[in-house]
Amino acid sequence: MEPNPEKARSFPPLGPAIKVLMVWPRFPLSYWSLGDVTQIVLERSLMPPLGLITVAALCPKQWTVRLVDRAFEDLSDEDLLWSDLVMVSAMQVQQVDVRRTLEHASRLGRRTMIGGPYASSEPEALLPLADHVVVGEPDEIFGEITSDIEAGSARKLYRVTDKPDVRRTPVPRFDLLALDKYTLMAVQFSRGCPFTCEFCDIITLYGRRPRTKSSTQLIGELDVLLRLGWRNEIFIVDDNFIGNHKAALELSKELEQWQRRNRYPFAFATEASIDLASRPELLNAMVKANFHRVFIGIETPSAESLRGAKKFQNLRRDVLDSVRFIQQNGLWVMGGFIVGFESDQPDIFDRQIEFIEQAAIPWAMVGVLQAPPATPLYERMKREGRLVENGPEFSNFAPPNFRTVLPLPELLRGLRRILLTLYDQRRFYERVLDSLERWQARPEQKAAALSFLYRFRVVLKSIWRQGVLADYRRAYWHFWGRLMFRWWRNPQKRRLGFELALSGHHFIHYARQVAQTLECESCKPVPFRRSEFAPQKQMARKGDATNSITSAAACARIFES
Repeated sequence: MEPNPEKARSFPPLGPAIKVLMVWPRFPLSYWSLGDVTQIVLERSLMPPLGLITVAALCPKQWTVRLVDRAFEDLSDEDLLWSDLVMVSAMQVQQVDVRRTLEHASRLGRRTMIGGPYASSEPEALLPLADHVVVGEPDEIFGEITSDIEAGSARKLYRVTDKPDVRRTPVPRFDLLALDKYTLMAVQFSRGCPFTCEFCDIITLYGRRPRTKSSTQLIGELDVLLRLGWRNEIFIVDDNFIGNHKAALELSKELEQWQRRNRYPFAFATEASIDLASRPELLNAMVKANFHRVFIGIETPSAESLRGAKKFQNLRRDVLDSVRFIQQNGLWVMGGFIVGFESDQPDIFDRQIEFIEQAAIPWAMVGVLQAPPATPLYERMKREGRLVENGPEFSNFAPPNFRTVLPLPELLRGLRRILLTLYDQRRFYERVLDSLERWQARPEQKAAALSFLYRFRVVLKSIWRQGVLADYRRAYWHFWGRLMFRWWRNPQKRRLGFELALSGHHFIHYARQVAQTLECESCKPVPFRRSEFAPQKQMARKGDATNSITSAAACARIFES
């Protein structure tokens, strides 16, 4: 642990019996929030804050810990005044509510501490807001931090450079969660990734040597969730579950035995690299362990762009063949895609649409390339003088935080066209049906056992919200007719098909909202510091005048709302 480079102010001791309020800031509406789906299902949030409840398990036993999840709870003055210390963890996309939370706590005279990915990437942005900022993974030195807080010697900044042994990390405090508020539960098996993708901060935050828990350790966490009554899907939140493929294989085999002993209480989903298709033994073991879904960072069909981004693992075999192999062997595929790489040509938008539809990926997260702090791409853009200072709030749909080679208006309008095409109501549900056709579920894959009353209530709300009120209701009923005609005797595909039908309520509406914002952004003038990155003047195209009027109207609606 490095010494604190800041001149620390004096903090009074809080003593040995500290009351801690942990706060998980609110996310803005996003691709993964599935926000509109919460109008239909009974849960209020997709996943809980695993990082915070892990830190809660590291706190001294004599400390009293409470959790406020801003996804579905307000943060009241009474909550803050109850506490001696307010702990916040967050990702960069939560920065607006991070500021609001820390300022609220400070106004009431509460001590504040923040850690997590946002603090680790941009501590300088948080030092003026929080009393204590923790950079890095604090698992092994958190005892020292708590002693400092108790004794009054806590630093302004803790910078942890060593990577902890996660085999020593305790079971997260799942008991702090309102379990009935979450659609998925979160557990973690490994940290780190062996690859070198230029735009990814995982390798700088968590290292290139994946560190894994033991199989016994993770299964112990599942036992706790089982005792607490959790019976829904579990997301293994590793950034690359197969980064250490030998450990992932060992765990999957152990999970299969555990599932059999406990009558398959959980279905699993996770994130993995595309080279899962090159490891059929591991893929088969994951399916037998009751993995149903996998998110893969596919990024682009352009081999040149993949090479430029140093995503070499996606070049080892045909990506489309790899996706189809994974689908045919039991895992339903979600994908991440990026436009705006240095070598992207104007045809990249059509190529992305074509690939996603050929691969039958309904949940395709397409965004523009960003250069997050603490990434090699960020450092390169900084060296080249291409970073955009004081840009908009970071997200996959915000304009890039660097000067792009492809003209920015063209890039944003291209992304807009991708989203409106992919999440057109008819094409989305067609892609869902294609994905169910490709997904070859195995008999041993068991869905989570939800009660009849739960399913009945959700079906009724779906029929009302989607089948009666929604403007896409004709596509919804057409989908249901084809789903039941083709798979009414297949409970696995019926169940997944229903979940995907619900997700359309989010994706169809959200794509329209993002498209409107992108159209507005594409109208704004873009100042360029270096002429070689300024977009070239384009020949006027038929319809440009109409597009300008439409863009201005979209901007006006956004700013008036």
